[in-house]
Amino acid sequence: MKIKSRFDHYNINVFDLQRSIEFYDKALGLKEVRRKEASDGSFVLVYLGDG
Repeated sequence: MKIKSRFDHYNINVFDLQRSIEFYDKALGLKEVRRKEASDGSFVLVYLGDG
């Protein structure tokens, strides 16, 4: 029997956003698909996907 699995949503807080994006691109092939910045500049959400 074949088991299907997938990742839906994970939240990871990081200190260096650009370095983290580069890591997930190189290590897992994940690309940025969406970005949302808080209006007050307090945080940035970056969504990564594999396709």
